[in-house]
Amino acid sequence: MTSAEYGHMSGGSCIVDEDPRYRGCSSDVLPLFDKWCSGRQECTFDTPNEELESLNVNCPTFIMKYLRLEHTCTLVHTQCSTNKAARLTDLEGYISSYVVRIKGCGLTQNPWIISANPGQTIQLKMIDFSTNPQSSNLVSCRSVYGFILERALGINQTICGGRYREMALYRSKTNSIQIHFRKRERENNGEFLIKYKIIGCSELTPPKHSWYKREGDEAVIGCQDNDKEWKVKCTGNVWIGEIGNCTQTVIQKTEVITKSQNLAFTSVVIMAGIIGGAVVLAVISIVTGVVYINKYRMHQETKRAALVHKTYSTLDRNMQTYYRPVTMDQSVDNRTLWDIPLSTHPEGQTMPSADQCTCATLQMRNNIDNDKRTEMTSLERQSLYSSIKSN
Repeated sequence: MTSAEYGHMSGGSCIVDEDPRYRGCSSDVLPLFDKWCSGRQECTFDTPNEELESLNVNCPTFIMKYLRLEHTCTLVHTQCSTNKAARLTDLEGYISSYVVRIKGCGLTQNPWIISANPGQTIQLKMIDFSTNPQSSNLVSCRSVYGFILERALGINQTICGGRYREMALYRSKTNSIQIHFRKRERENNGEFLIKYKIIGCSELTPPKHSWYKREGDEAVIGCQDNDKEWKVKCTGNVWIGEIGNCTQTVIQKTEVITKSQNLAFTSVVIMAGIIGGAVVLAVISIVTGVVYINKYRMHQETKRAALVHKTYSTLDRNMQTYYRPVTMDQSVDNRTLWDIPLSTHPEGQTMPSADQCTCATLQMRNNIDNDKRTEMTSLERQSLYSSIKSN
């Protein structure tokens, strides 16, 4: 209900408004109809009504009194559950105590949760239809309707009613709150509405390569690599103002950095290639040298082994020649020298003396030995001596 009057509110053909007898011939009966009808889907009342008549209506008895009402319909949230919380995300809306009482939702076990985007806050107002003009000056809470919880900050605020028809209830500091209502048993109690509204703008998402600073409903965005700045202001739930682009400057700077990095990388690759090539050549040279030395050593060992084999073969032949047993002639007489008669020397020749024979024999042996020594090298002699010594 927006207004309710009872009495005679306007003039007519017989009654002139300027007549002082009829001025003020009506009463404001909105508090009575708030209790009967406001906050509900429908309402009924009897006429004539003693409560209406009991109001101070100073009208003459011959004038008929009438009732004039004005109302508006308000959409409220009705989608709720008895076993889980109901989450509200609209920018604004109403929560009705009538829905809470009829459906049993919005209580401690299934509260209303109002959520906004980061950077926004939530404003609550209450329209109370069970006010008492005499209790508006009371300091204490006349009727406890429920509690407001802002868990992020640990705030728990009581919802007090019965004092003012409309009042500011709460302004959150974060983007999420919960509302827990107390269970209402009596139907004749006046209903109430909680109006919520999302206040402010969401946090901005600044463009790439920029910084962002916000103070209340104003924000500044600037580029990271230069002095460009843009200021915007939050109006309602929208940021008003132009935000530039920092990408172009950053791209140019990135291209320079990329070219420098590519040049440095190319230099590193070239140096690595040179060093790698030098290492490969060094390894090849070392391997080739080692292979050549091994082959040379093997060749020398082969030659030395062949020479030793040849030396041993010659020595064997010589040993067979020098140390071969003398074959005894079976025709030789085995008699002693003294038993054999001396041979006669041919006539005209003289026999050599014993000394001459001995010297000739020694000379012949010396000549043979000298010939053999001449044919043998020093290496052959060493091998021969070693073989003789081992035997």
